[in-house]
Amino acid sequence: MGKFRARHCPKCNYYLGFSIVKPPFKSKETSVTSFCLNCTYKLPIRGVFRGIRRTSSPLRRGALRLASMKKGKQTSSLESAQVDAAENFFSTVDYARHLRVIGQDLERLRLEAFNLECTGDTYLIWSRPGGTGLEDSALSRLSKNRLKKLWKNKSRTHSYGQEELVTLPSSLQAKRYRYSFSDIDRMEHESRSRRYRKPAIADGHSLSQLLRTVGAIVGQRHQRLLGISWQDFSVSVVVETPQGGREIDVFRPDNLYDLWVRMYLRRDNRALSDFPR
Repeated sequence: MGKFRARHCPKCNYYLGFSIVKPPFKSKETSVTSFCLNCTYKLPIRGVFRGIRRTSSPLRRGALRLASMKKGKQTSSLESAQVDAAENFFSTVDYARHLRVIGQDLERLRLEAFNLECTGDTYLIWSRPGGTGLEDSALSRLSKNRLKKLWKNKSRTHSYGQEELVTLPSSLQAKRYRYSFSDIDRMEHESRSRRYRKPAIADGHSLSQLLRTVGAIVGQRHQRLLGISWQDFSVSVVVETPQGGREIDVFRPDNLYDLWVRMYLRRDNRALSDFPR
């Protein structure tokens, strides 16, 4: 699992992650790793050179030390109050429940790779290139006449959210799905009634349960969810910490499954000491 700092991408306005790797030896050059979770943009910086820091005089250094200590005493109570307010605000959003319901709808749509953005009381999801499932990739190799015949005989799968058409940075139009809190409540009520008629065992490898695990981790840490980039072998979660910083946590699907098993055992009161924090 990796951790990166997050900023907005200047090309697509999604989230860009970067990390400054410290050299193992005493070297002036520090390498910079950057990547965008939506497009192929990278920061035009490969490394940072550290200069020589000049020491100040003893009298000036002593005055600065006293001033910093005094300032720290004044701002410590203010910072702690801001952290407590942020934790209370972030903990009110049930990310685990929201993402589980959204994941069930994405399973119906057969999205294998997508980007998610959380904007207040709305979740926006659009498909990544090549993330429409194996069936759609097979249909893309058919001719137009055969596609028209199949399209007439086959019922389309619609999302329970609101479908929108957006323009990507590559000037191509793509379909985006919008889920509000009211839509999620309605979808959860309908899925609950279906489970009563046909009960099933939860699958820890399913997309809905893995997204539920991501939401539980964010809620446990009292963080604010900003976005999720879901790919085949990596899941990048963009969060805002109670201190106001933006970070990207990178997981593997097998890591999320292991965390889901611990959560499942905790819900059944079979293990209480190894819940991920």
